[in-house]
Amino acid sequence: MHMTKEYREKCYSPWVFPEWIPSLKDWKFLSESEALNYLPQEEKSPPFRIRREGLRDDNMLHRIGRFQSLSSHYERWDLAFFVGGPVWSMEWCPCPEGSASTQYAAIYSNKGMDDRHKMSGTHIESALLQIWNIGDLQHFSCPTNKATFAYGVALDYGCIWNMKWCPSGAWELPSSNRKIPQMPRLGLLAASFSNGKIAVFSLPHPESLTAYKKYQSKGSVSQQALMCKVQCTVVLEVGSIQASSNSQCGQCFCLDWIPMEDHKFLAAGFYDGTVALWNLTTKSLLQRVCQTNGSVTLYPYHSFIAHDHAVRVVTWCKASSDFILTASEDRKLKFWDLRRTYEPVNVIKRYLSTEVSWQLHWCGISVAQENCYVTFGLNGIHYIDAGYIGYKPYFVAPRRGTVWSISGSDWLNTCTTGDSTGEVIMMLLADMTANPNNIKRPSDRRFPVYRTELVHFDAAASRPSDAEGSTETTDRTPVCEPRTYSEAIKKFYLLFEDTDMRSFKNAAKREPMKQMYATEAKGSLSPDRMPLDSIHKVRFNPNLDAHGWLLSGGQSGIVRAHCLRGLNSPITSKLIRESQAQFNAMYQPQGAIANEASMKTVIHSIETIVEVL
Repeated sequence: MHMTKEYREKCYSPWVFPEWIPSLKDWKFLSESEALNYLPQEEKSPPFRIRREGLRDDNMLHRIGRFQSLSSHYERWDLAFFVGGPVWSMEWCPCPEGSASTQYAAIYSNKGMDDRHKMSGTHIESALLQIWNIGDLQHFSCPTNKATFAYGVALDYGCIWNMKWCPSGAWELPSSNRKIPQMPRLGLLAASFSNGKIAVFSLPHPESLTAYKKYQSKGSVSQQALMCKVQCTVVLEVGSIQASSNSQCGQCFCLDWIPMEDHKFLAAGFYDGTVALWNLTTKSLLQRVCQTNGSVTLYPYHSFIAHDHAVRVVTWCKASSDFILTASEDRKLKFWDLRRTYEPVNVIKRYLSTEVSWQLHWCGISVAQENCYVTFGLNGIHYIDAGYIGYKPYFVAPRRGTVWSISGSDWLNTCTTGDSTGEVIMMLLADMTANPNNIKRPSDRRFPVYRTELVHFDAAASRPSDAEGSTETTDRTPVCEPRTYSEAIKKFYLLFEDTDMRSFKNAAKREPMKQMYATEAKGSLSPDRMPLDSIHKVRFNPNLDAHGWLLSGGQSGIVRAHCLRGLNSPITSKLIRESQAQFNAMYQPQGAIANEASMKTVIHSIETIVEVL
């Protein structure tokens, strides 16, 4: 943890892109009829039940409304809310160490439960970027409030394949005294779209938008979710001023901010195998074009063909700004030195990679993969050395289905994954500077966070094995599996089986661990069935104050947050206290009176914006 803290103090910036401040002039509130075209279609979540290890079963079936949530469990602290559609992109909003602030997350879901998107060719559709207030998450106390829908950003650029917040320097206190019409900034979010472009948004704290909306409605409080349209700060395109080539490169599937140097560079991967690099602070007339509507279009300072097929992963090395990793559907992983991109530093032909985690401490990557090309018994998570040490790939954890997502925590030296079988597991990484293949009993280093099952409504007519994907009954009669969402919720409900993450004592003898060992490499799959239990995205919280919180979501549209309290330690608590004291000394106004006066100034500024405009 101290290494991560030292790295962030050295490489992260306290304030970046000072000219990109959200302004009320760029934000337009949508009426209920105008927002209807952008909303996810499902108004109610699929029925689900939560079973927690060591507690009496909760036999109540829950169905929560769109943009609604359940209260946190008083003992296990887990949260749940419904976003309206299948989750395919999700990221926590970074904030400074020690700020002890409210945690936010940006989430994108498909509009329909049965929607499918073509990868070839660019296309445009309406979409909704959701900003969620997850609450005041701490490692030592239960959240006091539910997760709430902060606001939605209506977009017409197409579906969002990937999005990333600026790693540092974009967050400021919600009580910051800004000149009107400017608003305190929550963060800078870059999103890659199916139209082949990348848009960077300067997003405000929701309190500013809510206060302005209340003033516009003359004090009346509306129960409608806050929906807005906003002009993006910057649009990133491939090509040049004379020839834009977005249609040739195809859709943009991935992107990443450079984790140092004021985060002024951004890399992205495209359908035709192109990787492009932008300088966000460039003043060059050949790379920066101001549009008539006030937005700015940037063109890359360098691009190259990295793969023979679509680039699905691009990630920057945290130790050096000269190295990036790319992964493609040509089943290759490539390490690049950006000073000479005519050939990669190292090429590793593996299976079809879905996501990669390159953590700060190690010169290698943890790779999640699709199970279609994998030799039997080798599907799962692999740690692959970048070529510096030369170790063979280390098999971290076997998985039965496709691993859709992997997320690593630099604070905990831990990875977590979500897969098509509905399992979310956590893996404690060893010291990867030594040969990890010599580790004894690697199975003791992974733990289930929770698993999702599809359970038949008529328990007497369906055995538990049916929920695992069996397509035959006891009399060997073929069963027609539901292929659409409407058919699936008529037949099944979701059962979330949570592990007690407060302690790992006697973990090998506990029922969730036994179940994980029995099913992690063996068992049947139902590729023809609607994958309602699939987990598509998992994300560790990158902020020190809430570093033990994990967010996960998938096909059901139900997003859950868990606190891995068993990983807390006295060192963690001490480091958080020191960071909070340092933050309060640097950023907070002196005394409660000054803080109250600052809040009144912000509210007054927002309420007088109409007169100024």
